[in-house]
This record gives sequence, C-alpha cells and structure tokens, in this order.
Amino acid sequence: MNIAQDLTNTLRREMSPPGYRTAWRRLREIVSCKVCLRVAGAVFLLIVVVESLILIPSALRFRDQEWLRWAELARATVELPLGVYGKGPMLGDRLALALGHHKLTGVTVLNAAGETVAQVGEQADVRRGETAIVENGIGIRGAGVSRIDAIWSAGAGAEALTVAVRIDAEEAASNLLAYVLRIGALVGLIVVFVTVGTMVVLHFTLLRPLLRLRTSMLGASANPDAAERFAVPTRRDDEIGEAIRAHNELLSRVAASKRRDREIAEERARFSSRHEILTGFPNRAALLEHFGRLRDAASEAGARVAIFLLNIAEFRVINSRYGTAFGDQVLLAIAGEVRRVATAADFVAHLGADRFAVVRTGVGSIADDACFAESLLRKVGCKLECSGVELVLAARVGVAIADGGPLNGAELLSHADLALDRAREDGGYRFFAAEDARAAHERQELKRDLEQGLGRGELYIAYQPKFAVLGRNGPVLSGAEALLRWRHPTRGMVSPGVFVPIAESTGLSASLGEFVLGEVCRQMQQWKGRFGVSPRVAVNVSANEFADGVLPERWHQAVRAANLSAGQLELEMTESVAMKDVDRTIAAIRRLNGFGVDVSIDDFGTGYSSLAYLRKFAVKAIKIDKSFVDDIGTDRNAEAICSAILRLGQSLGTRIIAEGVENERQLEFLRRRRCDEVQGYLLGKPVPGQEFERCYLATLVA
Repeated sequence: MNIAQDLTNTLRREMSPPGYRTAWRRLREIVSCKVCLRVAGAVFLLIVVVESLILIPSALRFRDQEWLRWAELARATVELPLGVYGKGPMLGDRLALALGHHKLTGVTVLNAAGETVAQVGEQADVRRGETAIVENGIGIRGAGVSRIDAIWSAGAGAEALTVAVRIDAEEAASNLLAYVLRIGALVGLIVVFVTVGTMVVLHFTLLRPLLRLRTSMLGASANPDAAERFAVPTRRDDEIGEAIRAHNELLSRVAASKRRDREIAEERARFSSRHEILTGFPNRAALLEHFGRLRDAASEAGARVAIFLLNIAEFRVINSRYGTAFGDQVLLAIAGEVRRVATAADFVAHLGADRFAVVRTGVGSIADDACFAESLLRKVGCKLECSGVELVLAARVGVAIADGGPLNGAELLSHADLALDRAREDGGYRFFAAEDARAAHERQELKRDLEQGLGRGELYIAYQPKFAVLGRNGPVLSGAEALLRWRHPTRGMVSPGVFVPIAESTGLSASLGEFVLGEVCRQMQQWKGRFGVSPRVAVNVSANEFADGVLPERWHQAVRAANLSAGQLELEMTESVAMKDVDRTIAAIRRLNGFGVDVSIDDFGTGYSSLAYLRKFAVKAIKIDKSFVDDIGTDRNAEAICSAILRLGQSLGTRIIAEGVENERQLEFLRRRRCDEVQGYLLGKPVPGQEFERCYLATLVA
C-alpha cells in the first residue's frame, strides 16, 4: 500500500509543469541504467515470445479460412456446369468458361474409375490422402508459393465424380500478410505499453532505490573516510528499506573504521618517520630534533654535548655470508649492547645499517668521553653468539664535542662522521680534529673533480709492459697491464693511491671500471686491425666492481664487441677481493673463463687463507706482490716467500708474474727460479697507448 501511494504521489508531482524537467531527467536515468535496460530487454523479449506463440497459430487459422473461402467459391463456380452437363462432351467447354472466375486457374474431373473426364487449365493435384486441410468435404493443400489445390467429390455411386481445382491464392497471401501486420502492430503496441509500464513501476519500486544505492556505494568507495555522508534516506518498511538501512549502517561502520585506521596509520607514520623499524631506536631525523631541543632549551644553553658514532667493520661481509635475516639479528644484539652501555639520560639513535649514535649531555671531560668510547668498543667489539654462530666483531667509534657556545646539530653530526672515517683507518675510536674537516673538504673537491674529469677526458690509460724472461734471447714482451691515470688541469698528475680510494668509497669505481674496460678494448681492437695481433692486456677490477653480479656478462659483451680472441683480455683482482666472498668469486671466475677471459690474482701473499682456496679459483696467473720483490737480495724471508710462491705456481700449472722488478739482482733471482713473467721499471714504465705501441708493440711485431 505504501509503494502504491508513493508511486501515485511521485507521478502526480512529476506530471505537473514544474516536474517536466524532473520527468525528463528520470527518463534519461532509466535509459542510462544498465539494469533497467536489461530488465526492459528481458520483459520485451518475453512478451514478444508469448505474443509470437499466440500470433503464429492465429495466422495459420486465418490462412486456412482464406483458403477454404476461395475453395468454396471455386466449388460453387464448378458445380453449376457440372450439374448441368454431367459427363457430357460439353463439360470441358463449360468448365473452360469458368477459368478466371474466383481465381480458378485449372479444373480436373475424374470418374469413379479414376479416369479423367475433363481437364482444363493447369493440372490440379488429385491425391486425396495428402491434403493439408479438410473441411466441408473439401480437401485443400498448398501448391507452390501462390497456388492452392482443392479436391472434393460430386455425385454418388457409379455417377460419382472427383473434382480437383487449382486456385490462384496470391490474394489470400496478401490478406494473410495484412492480417499478420495488423496483429503485429497490435502486439507491438501491447509490448511497448507493457514494457514501459513495467519499467515505470520497476523504476519507482526497485530500480530507483538500486540506483541510489549504486550512487551511494560509488561515492563511499571513492571517499571511504566520509562514507556516512553518502547514506540513502528511506521510509520504506519492505525488504528494500531493510537493505538500505543495513547499507547506511555499514557506511557508518566503514567511516568509523577508516578514521581509526587513519589515526593508527598516522601514529605509525609518526613513529616510523622518527624511529628505525628494526631496533625501534630514534633515527637521524629524531636525532636532529633532539639537537634542536638541546639548542632551544634555555636550561641547556652553553651545555657540553658529546656525540658518539659507532659502526661495525665489514658488516656487509656478515650480510653477504649469512644473509640479511642473520644480519638483522646481529644488529638487534648490538643495539642491546649499546643500550646497556648508555645511561638513562643518554639519547641513543640508530642511523641505519650498522651505525648507532649516543648523545651525552653535561659530561665533564675528555677523559670521561674516552672512557665511554672504550666501553662501547669493549661491549660491542667482542665475541658475539647469534643463532649458534660465533662472531668476532670489530667496532669503530667517532666522537665530536660541542663544548659551550651555539649548538649546530647537523654540523656536530658531520664532525662525528669525519672522526668515524678516521677511526675506520686507524681502528678503535677517534675524536674529531680540525684537520679531519680539511681532509674531508679536500676529498669532496677531488670527488667532484674526478666526476668532471671523467667527462672532460682528463683520465687516460697507461700500459706497463710485461716480459717473459725464460727464453734464450732475454726478456720478450708478452703483454701489458692497463693502469688508470689522471692528469688534473691544475693539480697535475694525481696518484691512483689518492683518487682510486675516493672512487671506491663514493660509488665512482663502477664508472671508472667501465671507462677503463672500454678504452682498453678499443685500443686492442685498433692494434689488432693495424698489426694483425694485440698483446694480452690485464685490467684491474675493484672490490665494488667484482661485487656486481653482472661483471662477467659485461666483460663478455666487451670482448665480443671488440672481436678479441680468448685469453687476450685478462682480469686482475687482488687477493683480498677474491677472499671477500669465496663462493661468489668461484662462480664469477667460472663464468669469466667460459667467456674467454682469463683471471689472475694480484698482490698474492698479502691476504689470508689463500692456499686453502687457490685450487678452487682456477685462475690463470698469480702475481707476486711488489713488497716481496722489493726485498729480494736484502731479506731472506722475502726470497723464501717468492721461491715458495714460484714452486706453488709451477706445481699448479699456473703462470707466475712478479711485479716491481727494479734491478738486475731481482730479475736474475726470478729468472733462475723460472718465473714466467716480470714487470717493473727496470724493463718498462707505464706509458700511454701510442708510446707503448711505438716502443714495445712495434718491436714485438718486428
């Protein structure tokens, strides 16, 4: 009853003049509603199917009546001459006169014996048993598109006749078509009326609430924080009303839940933005805020503030060897030790990775700061057991102090960072000094100049020749080592010992490595094109380059692009680099060897545990470190080490190279002990590519 009343009120309101625009909007709403269109389509198809099921039998009945009417007229036309002339000779002529009347196009008359008595016009079908319609003694069947055949009996006994006529039923077909069109139009009107009426009723009783619910859901999903603003008002007490009220209650719950989630997320964001997730300690941003509070607090004005930065040496090795999950456990253990050393008044922060900071305020002397730094080193830099693995950690501490005066937290943190860098070099702990800042500034300038110099062509490759010394004709050029050189526009030649460590610590080593590899391959390709041969050239790689998992593939691409033969390009890495991650080193060497790149170990004898892994590395050459070659002739221990390395290489079938040969005594010592190759200032200094070509390569070609 409420639905009918609502529908009546709505129609009355929208049919008033001010409601025309609303009615038009409702109509567009219905037309644009997918559910409405589907329901309308279903109703339309259902009515069409039902009406079609009714129309088809009706049309067939109309057709049968039309055929029967024309058959009756044909019988009346034929039976008149048939009754007068019977089987007489004039029957055919009289029947011919009947053709054309009432659409007759042919008449056939048979006697009781089945013999043709008369036949005029088209031959009609006289088979009685196959007529489609039998009514009033007349059998009727279709005879083509616009013809029908009618058959009946006239007379009785021996005088019985069978009459079959053919009738032009084109007019009957036209009448049938007109009938179908009239009924179809009526059905169409009924379909439209019922469909529209159904849609209007459905729209106001079902679809309109659904559309409101859809609009509400779309709005609430786009703005869930204010979902209750999209509630749908209703006064209905039926199932639709219950669904709308449940929907509104759900929107209220969603909005409340989103508000709670937002508050929790904001709180977590505030915490995470100021704390490290792993340890829960304040992070760098929180540390700088703490400095700001110390600076702004009147009670702390002029107070003495000390910051201690701590990190773990070679923590990356722990991560790479045992995995990051194990590394996280180690960091948690370290955090616990730092917290135990600090007092309740100290501010402890975790600055990411393996860096921790402790800020102390009001401590009276340098001695107290030194004692605290030693406590940190003693607690953290000790044996630590974690997940059944016993580790020996080496900690470093950098200390910076603000003793009165304005406090600049960022600057104090930077000073502590510089002190930590010096502590990494020297070990233990280190206090910030003014020279640290100057050294850091110098380092920054060199880094900037190195980046610019790489793009301006200030760096070039020098080639130091290698000589085979076992032949009868004396030293013979066997290859070269590519060395990176930097000619600074104002500083002159900058030592590799200065700029290479800067490149490795600032991430420039990869760019320098790509530059060296590209230049060497280009030069070797030129030599090969000019002389038909290129000497073997060794290229050094840094620890950062070797840690890159794609280094073997990059070298393979370079060798293939330069069309170099296998073994022409040699990769040199130091013993310490090889021992950082033995498994990775073995895998990389295998891939490099597979690509035709030989690998040699540089500075052999200066690392640790080398002999245990040397057989697994499958290197092609071992280079004796210069420090041992320098003492040949003056230190028996150095000579013994060189002899042992030479015997080791000979037993493994590995080529041995000695670097730093600077006098004849060293050369003779190495030659007698069958060293394969030597390099040093005695035989050849590093020179640019053109000079190397002129002085050495041309001699080899000759």
